[in-house]
Amino acid sequence: MKLNLIILFVTVFSVNAFELPFYEAKYKFESDEINITGIRKFNKNSEGYEIEFQASNLFAGMNFSSLFDFENYKVIPRSYDVKIKPKFLDRDQFIKFDYMNNQIVSTGSNKWSEIINKDLLIMDPLNVQIMIRTLVKENKTEFSLNIVDMQKGGFKEYDFEVMGNEMCVFNNEEINCVVLQRSREGSNRKVTYYLMEKYEYMFLKIVDINPERKNTLSLVEILSFG
Repeated sequence: MKLNLIILFVTVFSVNAFELPFYEAKYKFESDEINITGIRKFNKNSEGYEIEFQASNLFAGMNFSSLFDFENYKVIPRSYDVKIKPKFLDRDQFIKFDYMNNQIVSTGSNKWSEIINKDLLIMDPLNVQIMIRTLVKENKTEFSLNIVDMQKGGFKEYDFEVMGNEMCVFNNEEINCVVLQRSREGSNRKVTYYLMEKYEYMFLKIVDINPERKNTLSLVEILSFG
């Protein structure tokens, strides 16, 4: 039976979030438009918990940051910040989760404001990955999560299904990976995640395919773990 979790950035945790260790790793992002390598971090600072990805080369700079709190086994989103500046694109967007006024507000390249139900939790594209890893670690094979719609506001519900296990190679070592697929009713877009069991289901690779393009995020090197 499908586990239906209502979330706009993270939902209820049934395990202690600290069971997911902090890390810093080098990832390569590849698309039809750009290839770039950067650093992804999951840590805690004075503002709360943060997942970020920073990368740059001669032609582009990318910075994604997600701030959130943990409270009563829930991930509580605070903000999501995107800055992308390739020579062919200049995109900044900042999303604030305003719980005092029960709304989500986006400024920058996409401006919108959305009133939300105070009981509805919605994730952003980065911290949804904390929930994915947590649920896979709990051996959930099917579940649904809500992710904020960056362009139009509100959220979209996505279905996740474990497709099986696959032996993957990382750092010249064979590692068991859980293969998870994300889809949405009425959409041809498919996202496939390869999660490494040995590293607390850290992502080895994410492949995002739709009729227009293909994006791939691949782990290059783990710089620190735990």
